[in-house]
Amino acid sequence: MIIDLTVLFDNYPQEEGFETGWGYSCFVKKAYGGILFDTGADGEKLLRNIQRAGIKPDRITRIIISHFHKDHSGGLKEIATISNKAEIYVGASLYEEIKKSLPSAKIYKVDSEPLEIMNGVYLTGELGEKIKEISLVIDTGSGLVIVTGCAHPGIKEIIDKAHQIVNDKIFAVIGGLHLKDKKEDEIADIIKFLKNEGIKYIAPSHCTGDLARSLFKKAFGKGFIEVGVGSHIYIGGSCDYV
Repeated sequence: MIIDLTVLFDNYPQEEGFETGWGYSCFVKKAYGGILFDTGADGEKLLRNIQRAGIKPDRITRIIISHFHKDHSGGLKEIATISNKAEIYVGASLYEEIKKSLPSAKIYKVDSEPLEIMNGVYLTGELGEKIKEISLVIDTGSGLVIVTGCAHPGIKEIIDKAHQIVNDKIFAVIGGLHLKDKKEDEIADIIKFLKNEGIKYIAPSHCTGDLARSLFKKAFGKGFIEVGVGSHIYIGGSCDYV
């Protein structure tokens, strides 16, 4: 399976014509549908970026909210209005609040157990203590691709859970890693762990932080994918990044 992913909301700029904002959202194209993972902080800005990317609203068949922070859930109401047939998956910790705000939407509660939402596409279930968060795990058939919102539970815990879901190597990690306030030695420890896992590609953005991004770039070399809003990632377990 080849992963076709477009970053639709990010505080890092990348492609001309896309608007930046603090938060994260990406679209994973899958067969005749697709998954919108998080909705950024601003629904109107998200909609403009979706239009700029040439993504038709009816192609969004699944919407995932990783956690309750506004920079990941702020655009949900707007996108749920134009993609009104999409299934929405939210953690049990915020299910009641989302259900109340979108009473006519198809909303599914995600607890701590993994959930397969499409063939080969899984949610980790809610992980973490203070801030519970869901990550996306995609089985390419020859390696896993993990998409994170902020990785509040820690990327190590997320990867451990991914291995429990599908016993295979991690091919790539994409998204926010919440290392913006970490010191260099702490980031170095994360890098060592990821390298030991045999991860080939890493595309960190949003809350990862400039220091961490620069250290990832040095450590991963050609395996570092510099991403921001508008970035298009075409990647799979049996092919190199293009």
